[in-house]
Amino acid sequence: VLIWMEVAPEVKKVQIQYKEQGLSNKVFKENYSGKLGKNFNPIKIAIGGLKMNTAYNYEIYLDDKKVELPFACSFKTKDLWEWRKPAPDFSFLFGSCIYINDSLYDRPGKRYGSSPKILETMATVPTEFMIWDGDNLYYREADYSSDWGMKYRYSHDFRIPEMQKLKATRANFAIWDDHDYGPDNSNASWEMKESALDNFKNYWGNKTFGEADNPGIYTKFKWSDAEFFLMDDRYYRSPNEMADSLNGKLNTEKHFYGTKQLTWLKNSLLASNSVFKFIVTGGQMLNPMADKECFHSYPAEFNELLDFIKDNKISGVVFLSGDRHYSELISYPVNDFYTLYDFTCSSLTSGIHNISKKAEFNNPNRVPGSLLMENNFSKIGISGKRGERVLTFETYSSTGENKWRYELKESDLKLK
Repeated sequence: VLIWMEVAPEVKKVQIQYKEQGLSNKVFKENYSGKLGKNFNPIKIAIGGLKMNTAYNYEIYLDDKKVELPFACSFKTKDLWEWRKPAPDFSFLFGSCIYINDSLYDRPGKRYGSSPKILETMATVPTEFMIWDGDNLYYREADYSSDWGMKYRYSHDFRIPEMQKLKATRANFAIWDDHDYGPDNSNASWEMKESALDNFKNYWGNKTFGEADNPGIYTKFKWSDAEFFLMDDRYYRSPNEMADSLNGKLNTEKHFYGTKQLTWLKNSLLASNSVFKFIVTGGQMLNPMADKECFHSYPAEFNELLDFIKDNKISGVVFLSGDRHYSELISYPVNDFYTLYDFTCSSLTSGIHNISKKAEFNNPNRVPGSLLMENNFSKIGISGKRGERVLTFETYSSTGENKWRYELKESDLKLK
């Protein structure tokens, strides 16, 4: 397990003490061995040698003094189920677009961020992990003028108590979108993208980031009988304004993921034997009515990926996305194949996009009842017997009211 935290510049020693829940006489200790004393000190402590399918409590000691927190810190290791028993049922939280107000640097006028208490609500929902789907913070103009400013934004937003409680009680995985990468709608030309990448690596605990010969944040992980492909839709992205086609042919130079990352994704999908294969991206993927900030607006790569999925008869593919400042489920029929789905959850605390007077309000590709135009989060679960697994989407208000629920059967995501 990986424990992430940030400590003040004056801290000289960091130690994690942990023990199995229910056992009081055996305490293990793990010290941080890296450099401290900098202006910003995000650190990671990896703990190995744990028992499978076991719950642990942990405590943090700074300079040999226990940190008193208003909540219990805990984690549970995954079960070793392969070749032994049916795949475990599990669930995870999912959401995007969180703006934490900071009066010194916020735009003038009405505050753009709503209360972060939604994070407290989320912390009370039992799940195995959380996927943060981009715009997990919003760089302000003063922030992205320097590496120091970008670090400041992470440090400012991640230290709020509501954020700490949610992150301390489950695993966390993340991708970025434009606002936690750089300016609005930013792309591969962003001059501070290397600083953005370094800070993402330091402040999030994903297992890997990109490939040795292709920097970025993309990675993948497995949980039970599902696999998650966390994609990078910014580092190699062409400008939205680039022409979709030239001289009557699709423009193959207009990239959303970039050639190497797209090859990595295709190879990873082919290698996966998981029942459900989640492709997680900051922006929407399948919405034909989305303007510019959607994979659908990059038709050369869009067609390449969808044709690949269809030609190779890859089952169980589901897209997860954020960005739009409202939530919905998009269905996308594919000729002679199963229907693809793109589940969008947005936003956690950022401003809401009211589309009631826009054409997309009556989007024929939207699953009826799934549109939610208020701050919200989602819970996604996988359950059921082998061969009959069920994928459940749920959206919740900021106070925890269940607003919508939808199920997909394992058989719905296979070629008939």
